[in-house]
Amino acid sequence: MSRRTLTSSLAVAALVALAGVGSLYGIRGAIGSDHADSPAVLARPGADLTDVYVFPAPRNDANVVVAVDVHPLIAPGMGASTYFDPGVMYQFKIDNTGDHVEDLVIQFSASAPKDGSQTITLYGPAKPNQVGTSSTWTAKTGTFKYNDKNATVNGMKVFAGPREDPFFFDLAQFFKILPDRNFGNHGPGKTVPPASASSFRGFAQGSGCDTSPAQDFLAANKFNVLSLVLELPRTMLVPAGGAPGKVSVWASASVTDPSSPYGASYAQIERLARPAVKEAFESFDNHDKSNRSAPTSDPALSDAILSFTTTAAGRSAETAGVLRAVLGVDETLADLSQTGVKAAYLGTETGGATGSKFGGRGLTDDVIDISLGAIFGNTISALKLAPDDGKESKCLTSDNVGPQAHHFTDAFPYLGEPS
Repeated sequence: MSRRTLTSSLAVAALVALAGVGSLYGIRGAIGSDHADSPAVLARPGADLTDVYVFPAPRNDANVVVAVDVHPLIAPGMGASTYFDPGVMYQFKIDNTGDHVEDLVIQFSASAPKDGSQTITLYGPAKPNQVGTSSTWTAKTGTFKYNDKNATVNGMKVFAGPREDPFFFDLAQFFKILPDRNFGNHGPGKTVPPASASSFRGFAQGSGCDTSPAQDFLAANKFNVLSLVLELPRTMLVPAGGAPGKVSVWASASVTDPSSPYGASYAQIERLARPAVKEAFESFDNHDKSNRSAPTSDPALSDAILSFTTTAAGRSAETAGVLRAVLGVDETLADLSQTGVKAAYLGTETGGATGSKFGGRGLTDDVIDISLGAIFGNTISALKLAPDDGKESKCLTSDNVGPQAHHFTDAFPYLGEPS
């Protein structure tokens, strides 16, 4: 099916509408997939989750890798001296029964750093003591050292330390298109400037779009993150006595709940699964509400997807309905029964249309282009999930940035060395 595009005037009108939807935060010059997305994590970068990955282990197809990145925008050369926040409970949550509620949790805590070292404690995988946004520690599984790439706990490969930020996106151009999304444009005495671009960069000559070179902003500025990476047998994530099947995965960061007796319980202040979902669809003011909610009780995301898609992006109600059905519960879906294939973002949901039916998210998956194609392009109509509404805008369907500037490997912990 050929892609139809909006006229220039309609595209500009859509951008003006988008600029009124909210802010996608920028701080210290950059944001990313989920970087610095609420006041709570702006004040506590050690609890700021930036990306979540689920993919088959490259060298052992019986294993699966789950990874979460935290503490964005670590400057070049500062990775090895930046540590995990000792006051944060980091968690992977896994639903293996299809009800979008966690059946297993994997938890991490960090000691106070001392003499350039830090001890990380692993809990689980285990049944949670409670589900939702309040958590307590499950049984301790073992400990390992910060930045040790050869650590194992109970047969699982584990890593906690600095890595190159793996996210790729032309953030600088994004802020020119939607300056309201830049948190740095908000606050006392600040005024959001008008849009200075109506297209992403890097398009071919004669396309009618911006042909100047695109830039992978995080890679160009050599920003780093802290990563928690776990490689474990797929069978450890399935119901007792069951075979590998579909699982939903998300991550959370929680801090001590002051209302809990003796600080025994932790309250969630950050939640993340699919990249750039709440950031694309929700206003900045609603991010904190989403971050403090469970995926099934998010008070903002589902309605925001409908509103953003039909009003700001100008798409049909049918297209918006498909996006809400797929993205409205923010969990990363992976089919652990799919072997011999790589991860493919939204692959399970689309029957393998994005690369494989495993789904999950691989390090090289171009989640931004997949997302932009669904919102502004003809992806949904091409998959025959909704009629073509004729309201595509080709200059917004790709940021034309790929993973080439990153240094992923097929050796654990898979993310590139820090800059």
